[in-house]
Order: sequence, then C-alpha cells, then structure tokens
Amino acid sequence: MGPSFVARLLALVEWVLAAPRRWLAAVLLFALGLIVAAFVLEHGFGVIPCKMCWWQRYVHWAIAAIAAVGVVAPRWYKVWALGIGGAALAGLYVAIWQSGAQVGWWAFPPSCTGWGQALAGDAGDLLAAMARTKVVPCDKEQFRLLGLTLAMWNIPAMVMVVAGILASVSKK
Repeated sequence: MGPSFVARLLALVEWVLAAPRRWLAAVLLFALGLIVAAFVLEHGFGVIPCKMCWWQRYVHWAIAAIAAVGVVAPRWYKVWALGIGGAALAGLYVAIWQSGAQVGWWAFPPSCTGWGQALAGDAGDLLAAMARTKVVPCDKEQFRLLGLTLAMWNIPAMVMVVAGILASVSKK
C-alpha cells in the first residue's frame, strides 16, 4: 500500500464528497452492506442478535432509508445529512454503551440481561412462545472478528458515517 494507493483513495473520497447524490449513494451502500452482513451472520452462521444488536440494526435501517430518499431527492441534502448524522450518533451511542458493557466498564441495560416480562396466559402458552423465540442476552457474547465484537466494529462504522457527513456538509 504505497503512496499512490493512498492518493487514489483520497481522490476517490474527494470525488464522492463533491456531489450530494454520490455521497448519499455511498452511505446507502455502506448501510446496506452492514444490514446484509448482519443478516448473513444471523441466518448463515447462527449469530443471534441481542436486544442492543437490534437497536444498532434499526439505526442501519434508518440510515439506509434516509439515504435512499436522499438519493432520489438530493435537493434537501442538508436535511437528509442531519437525519443520517443523528441516526449515526444514536448508533454510535449504543455501540459505545454495548462495547463498554462487554468489557466491564459499565452495566448493560436491565432489559438486556434477562429481567423477563409479565406473564400472560397459562404455562403451556409461555412454553410454546419460548420454544419459538430465540433470545440472546446482551452479556452473552457470541462472535468476535479479529478480536472485536460486532458492537466494537460498529463504533468505527458510525464514526465514518458521521465524519463523512460532516466533511460533505462542510463542502456545501
């Protein structure tokens, strides 16, 4: 990876940032990549998401939806950028919370460690519901990639989205 590779990469980033529609399309593709990766990990490799993982997936879906609308209607780019930036900051918050809890810096939310829900119906209904529901507590790590959990990988992903939005908006 020599200087020419870095120069070409920076030129590509500059080109993408130069036009709102291109930047929104890049954000859309990035968010869709995160969604597809989560789907493959869950359905292809059995990595069941916990509650906080779902919160992060909702952010990815929101970013993809806002970017898709923005690609179609780039005239209101700053509105779409604000929405994407807000969603990415929310995703960053959840990723930092989950990552910090995974390494023991702070606690998981009580709803993620199995406090349960109010029972309705009889025991047979409860057992049937439990049999078809796959629930993974947030404190039970299932998967690491290159030593990092998926929540930890979501931190640089959301930082990249926020940084890109800031760089793109500052050029307009």
